[in-house]
Amino acid sequence: MKPVWKYAIAGFVGLIIGFSFASCGQQSGDGVEAESSLRFRFVEGKANHPNRLLEVQINGVILNSPSSGFTGFSEGGVTYGYQVQRLLERISQDDRIKGILLRVSTPGGTVVGSDAIYKALIAYRDKTKKPVIAYVEGLSASGGVMSMVGAEAIYAAPGSLIGSIGVLGPSLTYFDGPVATEGGILGGGITTRNGIQRTTIAAGRGKDLGNPFRRATEEEIAVLRQGVNNLYDNFVRHVATTRKIDEKQIRDQMGALIFDNRTAEKYKLIDGTRSRQEAIAELAKRAKVGEDYQLIRVSESRGILTGLLGEHSLVNRGDQTGKMIERDRCDATTQVALVYFGDITQLCSKVVSGQ
Repeated sequence: MKPVWKYAIAGFVGLIIGFSFASCGQQSGDGVEAESSLRFRFVEGKANHPNRLLEVQINGVILNSPSSGFTGFSEGGVTYGYQVQRLLERISQDDRIKGILLRVSTPGGTVVGSDAIYKALIAYRDKTKKPVIAYVEGLSASGGVMSMVGAEAIYAAPGSLIGSIGVLGPSLTYFDGPVATEGGILGGGITTRNGIQRTTIAAGRGKDLGNPFRRATEEEIAVLRQGVNNLYDNFVRHVATTRKIDEKQIRDQMGALIFDNRTAEKYKLIDGTRSRQEAIAELAKRAKVGEDYQLIRVSESRGILTGLLGEHSLVNRGDQTGKMIERDRCDATTQVALVYFGDITQLCSKVVSGQ
């Protein structure tokens, strides 16, 4: 006699999978709606109202693209610029979305990722003629400023910090005559007294720049400095043009300092201090929807199978995503230049297995 329980389990799993696919495109009781792999979650306002305002969050370090198959745009303390760009390209085709609230809380990140978000905002506004308002919740520094100036208006929560218009070049380390290292070249400590030999095979003058066992040449430092200066010039022009600030004021008065709300408004980096509700109301006003709207945000699609069998039913999904994000953060420290506010060594807080 064949074990009937095997058929029962197979049938049950098949039923679950079939129901999962059949439910795609329907709205569930918790306010999540699936539309062609994009799912939206109701935040506030009038649930199910056809007028929609979309909340897009720029949280944590801004990077370029995920190194693995992650399809979201923000998770684990990072935001991927090109993923935000893809999202806004898709959203621009949805006539029900009447405007975007860009919620910003970031120390900045890469030039590439920050510029991608800026260009995505400009492209969305040009294509749809719909309003985009940026709202700073605590911090918008460096790459955050580079990104959010693509909005037509910028407001900040009380007690925020805004600014840091500058560029960080690479930090070069040189060990003069090392004899021993503990815990690897960058960890534990190092003793120097002409003992360790290291050979790097490279072709092209300056190709092994960054080798910690030789000094950078004056030529190499000059080339790096020129590159950072060019990026800084572009950054200054970018902010000056979009926010209508004199370039000389940015260079001579503002520098790469970070400012409180009142000073940031004085320098035209923001348009004022408002509560989040006031910022949403302003967006609704510009979108001409009054109080007749629902504020939504993109929600990750996990599927009914995950819901029934638990978060760990996807093989170590959270663990793998965390490792990917950590690798991406560590990779950011090797960028030639960053538009970032803070200690870049904190971007790579631990060595990830498999790096």
